[in-house]
Amino acid sequence: MQQTIPRESSELPALAGIVSAAAHPVEASEARLHLQRLQNVIRFASLATSIIVVALPIYSGNFNVSGFEKGLLFAIPAFMMAIARPVIGRSMDRYGRKPFLSLGVGILFVSMALFALAREFSLQIGSISLRADASFAVAMLFVARTIQGFGLGTMLLAAYTITADLARRSGRGSSFGYTEEAQYRGGLYGGLIAVPILLLFGLDPAHGLRLNQTVWSLIFALYALGALLAFILALRAVPETRRYALIEAQREEHARQAIDPQLYVLMGIVALTTASSYGLAPFILTFIQDHLTQNVFLIAMAYVPAALIWAFLPSRLGRIADRVGRKPPIAVGLTTSGLFSLTIPFLSLLFPSVTPAIIALMVFATLEAICYAAAVPAEQALVADMTGGQRRGTGFGLYTLAQSTGQVIGPLIMGALYDVDRSGPFLANAVILVIGSLMVLTLLRDPARRRPVPVNAGH
Repeated sequence: MQQTIPRESSELPALAGIVSAAAHPVEASEARLHLQRLQNVIRFASLATSIIVVALPIYSGNFNVSGFEKGLLFAIPAFMMAIARPVIGRSMDRYGRKPFLSLGVGILFVSMALFALAREFSLQIGSISLRADASFAVAMLFVARTIQGFGLGTMLLAAYTITADLARRSGRGSSFGYTEEAQYRGGLYGGLIAVPILLLFGLDPAHGLRLNQTVWSLIFALYALGALLAFILALRAVPETRRYALIEAQREEHARQAIDPQLYVLMGIVALTTASSYGLAPFILTFIQDHLTQNVFLIAMAYVPAALIWAFLPSRLGRIADRVGRKPPIAVGLTTSGLFSLTIPFLSLLFPSVTPAIIALMVFATLEAICYAAAVPAEQALVADMTGGQRRGTGFGLYTLAQSTGQVIGPLIMGALYDVDRSGPFLANAVILVIGSLMVLTLLRDPARRRPVPVNAGH
């Protein structure tokens, strides 16, 4: 559908010098500065993203929630992301990126505060006595997860779009790598914050370390402060980048056309592969504990190198997509992840002893993380290549909608397979990801290979 240039078009001649095709060093440095500020916002707002995956199932068990309720606690955020992203993506093309970045971070602050309140407590205010029981704590967990899903989806969608607006001349693959890295590094920092609190307030002489309600509330109170700082930074430090997209739209030959139809092909591949890999995630730990070892510490150690890779390497590995194109890193990432999935059911057969099996798990998980750390920025850069400046928010809204859709339906399908056969989800995931890799190579065209994009490797 044809979209007219908004009223900001009158400013284009004045702004064109800021982001001209022959970008001067000062202009590139300005874009890098804005991206660094954006990444700081994401880090402070994402402190809870890693710890909550591990801690939420354990903490909710303190209130005797059912397995179905635990599943809902993980499905609801993905569902909220799926609802938010198409509408917000289109709205960003009309009203700008910064309001929605600030909105998403502000909503995350509210969710962190609600997580801190998800506990039992008694409060006396004058003659009024308030008491919150276990049912209140569970209800607050569900409310907080719902709000968190909407806030996280909004923040990341705005962040991807801002990154695409700023990274046109500095190399999209590396810039998306920095943005993706910021989220995982924030989760790593959040884990480092949680450890001393757990050691100080969670040590039970009779039962060892326990994730009690005091530990939970203190951790999320600090995460709320981090999100509040991120909200302030989003308002004060991150610029509105829609004007850069409008300038780009004026310059591009096909800027006024509809979104590249190839994006819809990519959406189908993303929905399929995300449903497969994300749907498998809840069952990996359970399978390893049932068939390899019950020692959670050993399992955690096996994934430490992969976590560090996600926190520090996407920005560097993202440059691969700027050099060789978008498709090869995506295809290699999907294939490697499929092969890793295939090895898990056979670890106990190939390595009868626990220690060699854990080492093998570490090697496979690390290799997968390296390949995916290159593939994810390449995929996001491909979306940016397929969307002109005027429709970029809509394009990323559709792309992230495909991700969220896969995250909603994946656990349900893989859960049914797991009930039939414990190895079923791992084998199915391997087949689906290899098929997805072949679809990337055969069905997608790489816009970045058709038009050269100047790359400044100094980001």
